[in-house]
Amino acid sequence: MKKTALLTCLLGLLGALPAAASELKDVFGKEVPIGQGRPTLVLYANKGTRDELRQHASQFLYDVREKKPIVVIHVDLRDVSGLFKGMARGEIRKSHNESLTAMKDLFRQKGETPPPELDTSLYMVADSKGEPHKSMGLEKGFDRVFAQVLSTSGQEVARGAFSDGARKFSQAMVAAPSVASRQP
Repeated sequence: MKKTALLTCLLGLLGALPAAASELKDVFGKEVPIGQGRPTLVLYANKGTRDELRQHASQFLYDVREKKPIVVIHVDLRDVSGLFKGMARGEIRKSHNESLTAMKDLFRQKGETPPPELDTSLYMVADSKGEPHKSMGLEKGFDRVFAQVLSTSGQEVARGAFSDGARKFSQAMVAAPSVASRQP
């Protein structure tokens, strides 16, 4: 029993190492394609903001579907004990798959076929040290999802509390290509 517990702890620690080593890869090890021709919605979340994210994200993404955005969800793991970060990454992988299924179901409910790029549009990044969150001014344990819209070239065009700024973010995403083309 002790050997099993020790092995589980070690695997959890090893699973947490890649999250700290690279912020540009998601929980599956895929590189996040920011600034490569598609606008990006970056969402900053933690375990306390999960419900808010689920309530608002799918409908927002459906509303801006014609822009084919990349969605990056930075999950702050600063509130998770070191021994459980590996398990948290597993939960994030599970949540990724559930989110894709929910988006596909939403398209079908609206009488549309889910777009083929949907499977390559969602990236969930486990942030063990919360560096991206700190850079946005989000303290450990923040209580609202924070959003950032990036143009097709990766430049920020809007930011703020996600649920309050859905219209602003939608407009910024629509304007993102023209904003990027005007910048030197």
